[in-house]
Amino acid sequence: MEDLLKGLRVLDSTTMVAMPTATHILADMGAEVIKIENHTAPRSEGGGIFPDNKPGNNFWNRDGLFHTLQRSKLDITLNLRTDEGQDAFKDLASLSDIIIENNRAGSMGRLGLDYEEIRKIKPDIIYISNTGFGYTGPWRQYAGIGRMFELTCGLSQFTGYTEEGPRRVGAAFYDVPVGWTAVFAIMSALLHRQQTGEGQWIDFAMYQIGVSTIGDKILDFVANKRNGKVMGNAHEYYAPHNVYPTKGEDRWIAIGTENDAQWHALCEVMGDPDWCLQDEYSDSFSRHKNRESLDSLISDWTSSQDNNELTNILQHKGIPAGPVMNSKDLLFDQHMNDRGFYEQITHNSSDNIGKQIYSGRAWKMSNAEAKIRRPGPGLGEHNEQVLSELLGYDSDIIDDFYDLGIIADEPINQRSSSNPPSLEKLKEDGSITDFDTDYKTSLGLE
Repeated sequence: MEDLLKGLRVLDSTTMVAMPTATHILADMGAEVIKIENHTAPRSEGGGIFPDNKPGNNFWNRDGLFHTLQRSKLDITLNLRTDEGQDAFKDLASLSDIIIENNRAGSMGRLGLDYEEIRKIKPDIIYISNTGFGYTGPWRQYAGIGRMFELTCGLSQFTGYTEEGPRRVGAAFYDVPVGWTAVFAIMSALLHRQQTGEGQWIDFAMYQIGVSTIGDKILDFVANKRNGKVMGNAHEYYAPHNVYPTKGEDRWIAIGTENDAQWHALCEVMGDPDWCLQDEYSDSFSRHKNRESLDSLISDWTSSQDNNELTNILQHKGIPAGPVMNSKDLLFDQHMNDRGFYEQITHNSSDNIGKQIYSGRAWKMSNAEAKIRRPGPGLGEHNEQVLSELLGYDSDIIDDFYDLGIIADEPINQRSSSNPPSLEKLKEDGSITDFDTDYKTSLGLE
């Protein structure tokens, strides 16, 4: 199959999660992505997820989150605070199609590497600057990270339990959709360039992606002057609509009905108990008004059911339902595996990581291929390859770059990594629910 983005070169001067997500998608689709790292600052993509829970001596090259975000890429280091580093960046830019950076607004301009400078040497460059709040507006100089945007963009107004205040989602929720949206913006700019020959600058604000995800809530206020509130797992209009306990420890099922037909089908599956006929549950308004007592009755029934078996029964009756899955469930899920969502990648022997499993993409294409091209790179792993083969720098220049600290293959100021708590300790203090000592065998990694 064809590599969809073959021949496209991307300079990836990004950190954290959102924009590295965008660039690894481009790399999976066949683009040549050159990640430019600052070896004088700690890597920010690390999540402390090490193989066998052991950082190792070169821990900066062993972090699982880093490898998830940087797979399929080449990696070089450049100290952009030096004239030589800036010149090398410009040399690479002159041979590239896309530049992606996510520094605070104005940072690249102070280095002489912003869009206005780069377009002088590469007029058709597509340059995307990702900041928390964009380059205009009163918040343009504010810093921000993905976890913060859940709160500032309004999502937490609707997330949590009714008796508590706002809650975050238990993951970097906005980072991934921000990355996917950036890919959409980049592909749109590429299409524009194909049609007109023009490059352009993309001022990309994470904050606005967050606000766009609650568009229905904003519209409700515009149209009805209603401000939403936290409702737990309940729905504004439908009931039953909740997560219910099932057989087994910490096992659950999500069930939601949207109309009388689905409600009657649910009653049939439950064996048409007498309470289904009570006035409190006779119509959608009554069921929603009395949803707490209704949820209690349904929970009494679901608690003796297997969540996967019950999901199958309810789905065949046209009732929206699904098991609540944990990480282990997802890895062994037959549907995910049948669709080839997970990919096994063997890492370089020097990193002592071995074979690992990574998530793929949510789509499959009939005439183009997207896949993980190579494992995540080590710091500066491709310094010589990129500088010599692509830019034509000779070995003397490259040696001087190493001597002067312009490039490196080890970090200078990387935070030390103490050994993380043992898995037994993490389970004891409630940080994890369980762990498997034979996980490699179970996952086919040995």
